[in-house]
Amino acid sequence: MDVRERAAFYINIKPRTRMQVIKYLRDKGFEENEIMETVKELEQYHYIDDLQYSQLYFEMCFDKGRGISRIRRELRDKGVSEDIIDEAFANLEEIPDQEEMALQIGRTVVEGIDTEDLSWAEKQKLQAKIARKLASRGYSQDVVYKVIHKLI
Repeated sequence: MDVRERAAFYINIKPRTRMQVIKYLRDKGFEENEIMETVKELEQYHYIDDLQYSQLYFEMCFDKGRGISRIRRELRDKGVSEDIIDEAFANLEEIPDQEEMALQIGRTVVEGIDTEDLSWAEKQKLQAKIARKLASRGYSQDVVYKVIHKLI
């Protein structure tokens, strides 16, 4: 399989960022100049488009209940530049209310628990559990504190 066929195979499975394609082709042992030539060609035909990829990634992750900071970190990990991430975020038509999304997730943690009957120590443990869950999903400290205040 030549470099173009290998790249087409890779991006045909699912959308990929520029850096993911470059890394994949490097790992397959292709020469740097043929990798860059192939990537440039794929970008010209919009088979690789980090801006479009980022916008779709934001939307998909919002649907999964992830916070903005986690989505941004994951895009950076995939090799997308900060400028493209910022542009993709600015181009989004609808940005879900982060506090409302976090509140829904927090409610799943306290579901079935009567928070009024908890001791101070038990409330602290529950607050920490909510905070860990929301922080791991990428919600800001500000949002986490607001949600905890509403739930407990």
